[in-house]
Amino acid sequence: MKNKVIPNPILPAAGVHRNIAADGGAGPPFLEDNMTIGPQTSKGGSVREEARLVELAHCAEERGVEILGIQEHRRVHTDDRIVYRRVERCTFITASAWRNEAQAATEGVGLMLGPLARKAVRRVYHHTDRVLIAEFSGNPVTTVIVVYSPTNVAPSEEVEKFYEDLATAVRDVPAHNFLAILGDFNARLGPEDAPNPYHDSTNRNGAYLMALLMEHELLAANTMFRKRTGKRWTFQDRATGMLRQLDYILVRQKWRNSILNAELYSTFSSVGSDHRVVSVRVRLSLRVPKPSPKIRHDWKAFTTDPGLQTRYTEEVRKRFRQLDKGAEPSSEYRRFVVANEEATRLCVPMLDRARTSLRSRHPEVVAARGRVEEARINFELEPTLERRGVLNEAKQFLFSTYDTIKGEELMESVRRV
Repeated sequence: MKNKVIPNPILPAAGVHRNIAADGGAGPPFLEDNMTIGPQTSKGGSVREEARLVELAHCAEERGVEILGIQEHRRVHTDDRIVYRRVERCTFITASAWRNEAQAATEGVGLMLGPLARKAVRRVYHHTDRVLIAEFSGNPVTTVIVVYSPTNVAPSEEVEKFYEDLATAVRDVPAHNFLAILGDFNARLGPEDAPNPYHDSTNRNGAYLMALLMEHELLAANTMFRKRTGKRWTFQDRATGMLRQLDYILVRQKWRNSILNAELYSTFSSVGSDHRVVSVRVRLSLRVPKPSPKIRHDWKAFTTDPGLQTRYTEEVRKRFRQLDKGAEPSSEYRRFVVANEEATRLCVPMLDRARTSLRSRHPEVVAARGRVEEARINFELEPTLERRGVLNEAKQFLFSTYDTIKGEELMESVRRV
């Protein structure tokens, strides 16, 4: 029952294919203020992959996900170990993937941060190629570790090295921090090791995972709650359609009463991942420093308006005459600066806040996304080969729409120049 074969919807990887061995796969997790945690996968760096990245940012924002763990993004950095980039309103942070013997890009872990999490982040640092660590201001301080484990068929030495590195990272996290480990562990847990697992038995990687849980007093949060079987699996093998639970969110046992719920969703299906989102809601808060309001003045309009310039000069002169000639130079200079600031406030118009149009909310993209959702629902109701083809077609059309919109934006930019 647990590993039944079902028709495979083949979530497209934008031209990037991979062979998945037993218990293989890629996926991850996330988290938000009051706090949600779960998994997704992003691969490659092609134009089509850029469209998937924008769609991922859109899905995270729509579902209120502030911190999203990413695994197997396959982005190799030539200079920096960690690269930051803006994707719509989100910030995408990646630790470099690496190249295998065939020089193909492989693995790589990262984070997608929403606006709140980006303001609360203290630091992000590379622990190993498979382990990325981020700290967030809050009450308490929140430490998020994103990991990607070797598969269940990888050499034992490789798996042992991964768990040694992860154990070192866990030991370095202060005991009073809230710790969340977001990982594709490529591990099965059975009923002898977890209260509500998907599988009937624990495999080799699961034994390593259980050793980590016991040694560091951790628990797999998404096995704490009694859910129906269809709400437990996290990964679907593209080749066979077999379902597995490979992704877990680990937290310290001392925080178990702060875990409000754990759910698995397919709401990120338009991204094209073979992993579902694992979400855990936690009663915590991220502490964000209060931003000071930034006032931007339209100096371009000021320089083209003689009337504004004359008024500005008069305001400064009026205030300058009021200055105390016998005052200390530093005090006098400060009052002169204040006079200019007041004149600026009165005479120089404020710059309208630029509103960035989001590609993910373009009407054509929204329509294409709706087509994907409709095709997904139809396939789940009747999983035939014909409907699977319609689903794949809809996803490819969504990514093509992103490419078209991007091309139109570039042409418009060229015309403006």
